[in-house]
Amino acid sequence: MKTLPGSQDLPLTVARALDLIGRTGSVSEAAETLGVTQPAVSKGIAQLEARFGLSLLQRGARPLRLTEEGEALARFARQSDLAQSQALGALEDARSNRRGTVRLGSFGSSASFHILPKTLAAFARKHPGISLEVQEFPDDELRKVLAEGLVDVAILSIEVNETFEVLPITADKLVALLPLGHALMSRRQLTAADLADDPFILTKGGSGPLVERWFAQAGIRPRITHTILQVNSIVALVQAGLGVSIIAEQALPDVSGRCHVVPLHPTVPRTIGFARTGRPFRAHAPDTFWQFCSRLELLGPDPG
Repeated sequence: MKTLPGSQDLPLTVARALDLIGRTGSVSEAAETLGVTQPAVSKGIAQLEARFGLSLLQRGARPLRLTEEGEALARFARQSDLAQSQALGALEDARSNRRGTVRLGSFGSSASFHILPKTLAAFARKHPGISLEVQEFPDDELRKVLAEGLVDVAILSIEVNETFEVLPITADKLVALLPLGHALMSRRQLTAADLADDPFILTKGGSGPLVERWFAQAGIRPRITHTILQVNSIVALVQAGLGVSIIAEQALPDVSGRCHVVPLHPTVPRTIGFARTGRPFRAHAPDTFWQFCSRLELLGPDPG
């Protein structure tokens, strides 16, 4: 197959010289602007003309003018310089945290009610150019999408033998949720045996396995009558007197006047934190967010 004369890279300096000649009508001015010699510019133009067998300058005109083919190369130079300028601007914006996106995965209520609003608001004040996209997933699915790189950072209930790199943010614990007027409302703590006889509403959220282990450790099997994902639905069922439940304290909305909250014995603590894989981030913005979160103190004041 015959090789086209234009199949090699175009010399950008010569194309820029043509653009300047088209504006000034002068080879010497173009050379001076580019910081090269006039003979070098003339030689480069001559080599391109010989390579393509086309004239790039209307040499009989004064001042010098470009042919249509020369103007095509001048446009190439302008477009290349614009693309370079835009690319460098994007890099500088990213370096200076003036732009970028962080994909944040959340496991739901505990994060959404108590942790994310304060953290994300503080981050937005510090880096207003970086957008944060929050997506909620069930715990098991969230771990999968984080491992697959579909989110940059996830907020999780941290496991004992955690496989991800984590930043602990806050501590949480499980609490019992009783209907108002329940016989156990006056108790300061509740055991698994205390809740064994009531209809039980089991959460399908991230604390569900912790609840089941808590009962199992006491040798108790709760009378599960409902299995519910949404915290507000659990609260509504308990409020209606349809059973008792156990959920994470930080997942609770304001239940005053609706339900009664009682601590558990033994206590069931859990740690919530941000997690990432060990791989490098896909962009600078997620790294900026991770570094910001790394400065938050466990159980400290509101981030800011």
